[in-house]
Amino acid sequence: MSQDQRKQKRICIVGSANVDLTFRTPRLPVPGETLAGQSLHQCMGGKGANQAVVAARLGADVTFIARVGNDGFGTQAIKAYTAEGINTSFIQQDDEEPTGTAVILVDDDAENCIIVIAGANDRLAPDDVRAASSVIEQSDVVLCQLETPVETTIEAFRLAREANKVTVLTPAPANSVNSELLALCDVCVPNATEISAIVHQPISAEADAIRATELLRGRGVNRVALTMGGDGVLVLDESGPTHVPATKVEAVDTTGAGDAFTAALAVSLADGLGLVDAARFAVQVAAISVTRIGTQTSFPSLEELNNWDRRKVNR
Repeated sequence: MSQDQRKQKRICIVGSANVDLTFRTPRLPVPGETLAGQSLHQCMGGKGANQAVVAARLGADVTFIARVGNDGFGTQAIKAYTAEGINTSFIQQDDEEPTGTAVILVDDDAENCIIVIAGANDRLAPDDVRAASSVIEQSDVVLCQLETPVETTIEAFRLAREANKVTVLTPAPANSVNSELLALCDVCVPNATEISAIVHQPISAEADAIRATELLRGRGVNRVALTMGGDGVLVLDESGPTHVPATKVEAVDTTGAGDAFTAALAVSLADGLGLVDAARFAVQVAAISVTRIGTQTSFPSLEELNNWDRRKVNR
């Protein structure tokens, strides 16, 4: 579909907004060790904000419901989202807590570890979602994560279900997942670690992954897209399991790849694609993102994605 057609699709994202401080190191440190870093990158992050930026760059009409601090980082974040074309009318600046902050370590093998201080994210409340109920009712897809209070996500999904909208969940962190939330989830997009924690099923082979997705559907989720990094995505819907292979690239930073995938999936679902075809589109978006340093700075536009597709065809 053209970018103009995608612009007509509305996505409401409820979730976290952070400032990300990314440190490049030769390798990840062990406890008690001090390493000399190679570089420092500051950018906006948080799973909710990441997904909002991806969806907007792919041409969706995006509204972001969030809380940031009444501080320099918060003001900077709102300006950055506005510049992306995101509707920031429902982002509150909190006087009690600072903007959420993430410290990210990335090594030469593109592996990462992350420490997050929630700050104002922890104060995103069901009332904030209810205040934006008209936006939810007008959206095609409502996309949430769990870096904000779970009761707020549940309220967003409850309003979406009442309006017959598609609900998509990134279940991270997985320890916040409960049965009430899963029962309101149309599409759940966990990674292997998250789904294992939710259904108590270790994954060491494809059969384990299929069993885990079946167990998750048994908890009330309609459809599942299990992301497995370089092994691609396992989709489970009404027609059974389908493996979508990853797009092979040389990764330099995997931070934010899951958010790139999930937001691209949501955009494709809003465009009317089935889950398998949506996953095929989303793995390409995620693949581009891992070839670049940073989180939001790594996410491609729709034009970049189209040009990237043409380069692959012409090789």
